[in-house]
Amino acid sequence: MRTIVRLTLGCSLVAALCAPSTVVQAAPVGSAAASPAAAGSTKAGSAAAGSAGLVNKAGSYLPVAAKRVLDTRSGLGGFTGKLGPRQEVSFNVSAARPTADPVSAVVLDVTVPAYSPGGSLSVYPSGTRWDGRVTMSLMYEITNQQQLTVSLGADGGVTIRRNAGYSLNVVVDVLGFYVGGTATGTGKFAPANSRVLDTRTGLGAEQGSLGAGHKLTLALAGHGGIPAGGATAVIANVAVLEPLRVGQLAITDGDGSQATTPIRFSGFGDWSPTTQTERVLKLGTDGTLTFTNTSGTAIQLIVDVFGYFLRGGETSYPEGSYVALSPRPVNSGQRLVLQDYQPGTLALAGVPARQHSAVNLVITTYPSMGGPLGVYGSGSPWTGSSAVSTNSLLQPTELSVRTQGVNAITVRNVMKWQTWVYGYVTGYYLHPTG
Repeated sequence: MRTIVRLTLGCSLVAALCAPSTVVQAAPVGSAAASPAAAGSTKAGSAAAGSAGLVNKAGSYLPVAAKRVLDTRSGLGGFTGKLGPRQEVSFNVSAARPTADPVSAVVLDVTVPAYSPGGSLSVYPSGTRWDGRVTMSLMYEITNQQQLTVSLGADGGVTIRRNAGYSLNVVVDVLGFYVGGTATGTGKFAPANSRVLDTRTGLGAEQGSLGAGHKLTLALAGHGGIPAGGATAVIANVAVLEPLRVGQLAITDGDGSQATTPIRFSGFGDWSPTTQTERVLKLGTDGTLTFTNTSGTAIQLIVDVFGYFLRGGETSYPEGSYVALSPRPVNSGQRLVLQDYQPGTLALAGVPARQHSAVNLVITTYPSMGGPLGVYGSGSPWTGSSAVSTNSLLQPTELSVRTQGVNAITVRNVMKWQTWVYGYVTGYYLHPTG
């Protein structure tokens, strides 16, 4: 069975999937839910904009309380039933934004509930063709969950494609949006969509696996649509392929600071599952990142960039912009112990009080039999959406968490199993003010 799983993942990642897709339209994209350009006339959008009192500049991040927009188990979003091989489902997400402003990209939490049949998914703007890239690799027989930043189609929608393997259910929650238009000013977001590293083919580095204990420096400034000297951080999907044993991948910026918490991966000799996770990565002043394989096994690496944050000349950050941090442990580095079905609080570190609308948080759990956790700002009510799916592989999950200036995060255990939680803050978004 392990050999079969490895082959399924490998086929997905090299995009050796040439059969035509089956397109399924879920919630009408651009009709029942308004497109970004037209939605300003909707009553709900106007009310939200007025009550929030936000000043929305191009590239600003708008966090929302986690809102479920697709659940194929219940039919939420307009599609009921499992998504089959080479089948696509498109659904609208722009209607969930908190203002009437047009939006260019969305931060999603995508979940494949237990027990996953393995394989992979691709998530991309609606109205565009699948380009062969994989954005979410699935571990076999556990709940899989990943945060993804996705540019929206012209109709305000997103498409999810099941690339190969058995049919499965998909659950999608919206965590936040980026305002459309041309981003200007320090920290403002600009969408991108490019593969910048693939050690299997020699893209971005010398062809060949990254050996045990070896380092790889990746130049991002001036590559993959990122301006030379113009980015302070990137949103990237990092995939570790072909590990033969358990290990970690450390990522540091060009200045030597830790760009994110280590990415943990698993390998079992005859079974080398792919680990794929999204991160907001702080760049060095030279626009580079360094990947260090701290394990005892060689690995292959793939990095896709979905967007970047501008580095400007201002002496202070404008409203709504992103501030990249080297990882700061929450809760003074102490674990949070969650009892069955109980919530707990993580105190934030390195974030100025009352100045942030959201934070980027990396959560790792241990031990666990596999199950969901709710993660939300302590000043906000729990909506019932889960944000982390735990498993026994110590896979860190990055989340954009809406805080509205409160320097604490609530983590709710929604399963019958004691769980330990560790966390790091990797950046925050300044609160837009009226």
